[in-house]
Formats: sequence, C-alpha cells, structure tokens
Amino acid sequence: MLNLPSGTVTFMFTDVEASTDLVRRHGERYVALQADARSLLRKAFATHGGHEVDTQGDSFFVSFSRARAAALAAVDAQQALAAHPWPDGGVVRVRMGLHTAEPHISAEGYVGVGVHRAARICAIGHGGQILLSRSAAALIDDEELERVTLRDLGAHQLKGLQTPERIFQLVAEGLASEFPPLDTLEGAGLATETATILFADVDSFTPLSEDLAPDQFRTLVAHLHRTLHLTLEQQGGRWVIVVGDGAMALFRSARAAVAAAVHLSEVIACQQWPGGRTLALNIGLHSGEVVATAYGCFGKAVNRADAVATRAKGGQILVSEATRTLIDEDPAIRLREIKHVERPLPFPLYEVVPQQPAESGTALPATP
Repeated sequence: MLNLPSGTVTFMFTDVEASTDLVRRHGERYVALQADARSLLRKAFATHGGHEVDTQGDSFFVSFSRARAAALAAVDAQQALAAHPWPDGGVVRVRMGLHTAEPHISAEGYVGVGVHRAARICAIGHGGQILLSRSAAALIDDEELERVTLRDLGAHQLKGLQTPERIFQLVAEGLASEFPPLDTLEGAGLATETATILFADVDSFTPLSEDLAPDQFRTLVAHLHRTLHLTLEQQGGRWVIVVGDGAMALFRSARAAVAAAVHLSEVIACQQWPGGRTLALNIGLHSGEVVATAYGCFGKAVNRADAVATRAKGGQILVSEATRTLIDEDPAIRLREIKHVERPLPFPLYEVVPQQPAESGTALPATP
C-alpha cells in the first residue's frame, strides 16, 4: 500500500455486466472467459500506470496518479474487450466508473467517500460504458484527448450519498456510445422528492436589451448568469438552472429556500450593473413533490412554483400556501397575505416582508 498514488488520485472501478448469467450459460468455461477479461484489463491498467488496489470476483479497483491515464486505460481496456475473439458467444462486457478525489491512505488502502463514489458510479452503468464523475470529467476535458469526448448524462442520486452527482460518459472512437438509461431513479424517470422550488426572473428585463448598448447588455447578462448560478449554489440550491433572465433551484428545506430567496434578492439589488442600472428579482416559491430525471425536475409542483413567480412584480418574493405552512412558525420570516392578485391562483399567496433594507454599492463578482 505504500506505493499507492497519493494526493489527487483518480479511482477506477470495473465490473462484469451480467456475470451470473454468463456463469449459468457457460458453466466451467466461464473460468477461461474471466481469465481472458482479467488479462486484457490488467494489461491496459499497467500500460497507463494503474495501481491495482483490490480485486474481488469479476471486479477491479485501480488507482491512477492522473485522470488522463485513467481515461486512456479505460478506453484501451474497452477496445481490447470489444476486439477479443470470445469463444461460444461468451462476450464479456465490463462497466467502468471513474472519480477523482483526495483520499486518505491507511495501512489497508484508501479511505474516504471518494472510494464509495467511484464504486457507485461504476454500478449504475452498463457493460462497455465508461462513466465519470464531475471532478474526473473536468480534468479529462482539460486534457483534450484525441478522439475522446464527454457526454453529459445529468445529475443522479447515488446510493448512500447525500448530494446528486453529475455523471458524464466518455465517448471514444471505435467504441459503442449508445446505452440504456443509467440504473438510477433519475435515469428511469421514477425519482420523486418533496422539495421547495424557487423560480426567479428579473423585473422589467426586456427593455434593457433595447436601452443598453450591445456590449453593455452582453456584459450584464454574463454577470447576471454567473451571479444567479453561484449565489443559488452557495445557498444550498440543487439542480440550479439559469436561462435568459431567470433561474430555478430546488431546496430540501422551505426555510433554506426562503433564506436563499432573500439573500439572492439582496445580492442582485446591491450589484453595480453595467450602464448604471439597478435590477430587481421577482421570486416565487412553492413546496411539493417533484419528479427528478437526469436532466431536471418536473411535475405539478414545479409548474406551480413558476406560476407563483409570474405573479410577483417589482422585486417581490412570493410563497404559496404550501410553502407558508412549512415556515409559518419561524419568527425570522415575516409574511403578509396578498389580497388582490392579477390572474388569481387556486391557493393564497404571501409576500416575504424584508427585515431590513439592503446595502448598496456591492461590487460584481470577479469574472472567471
């Protein structure tokens, strides 16, 4: 274990798809199939400096000092498996999962959540597929590997881990690139979750495109997108989507969602925007069950949150009756019922009352 890579390490887990079926179909001949698969995999690992940490049954756990080496080893291994003349139709298909982390090393090997994350990523894939976490994908994308691209498969909830992981598929020349949906609730379109949905858009945004010079408007939009995305993520928002002059995010807690809405509204109001403009956000929140897929969240609750946001004006933060019931006893949040609403909804609306005026003159976040 003393020779294992340390610091920033890329883990690779591999597993044979449907190995039980292969054993049932080929009996004792499966031993030879397994030996061939192991030989091909180990050759690819060794060629690219992989360190075999563990092997159990049909699975390998390998570490690499560089994400690039792990990606190339995965591609070489899959190409070798695809080209191998498997006897009696006993094709061995291997799923692979890669994740980059900074683990601890003990006397018995690597310790850390990163190990479990890599194993979970491998488990949701299919034979012949190479899946990567966001951290591994970012490093590999920077390498610009020849004839290798990444396909974004969206965010997926992995077993035993709290936050969803954005999964990428490594697509390489000569390898299969089309696979069934990932083996997750999001992949199957069956994931549901009770959450508070936040929608936000800039009040009276359309006239800005006509009033500002093109370069000023482009700068404003770029800063707006970055501010919305960073602020919502920093406040605990999930599945953050920024489009046009608006954004959507999910929160597990209604209180956290309202706090994020107040903070986001203040951040936008305090910015020094191009052209000397001030912006105000209209924000709507609703709580309910959402259907989570790999590419976003849908359902009646999402539609209702959007409808609440469209009733806000002049920088209001509005919450639905469902959200109000979850935060009603929080002394830090003051609400007042909106008595008259254009295009009324089938439930009451409440406005979040600001606790204190926001300070002005806050500088824009630095551009990356």
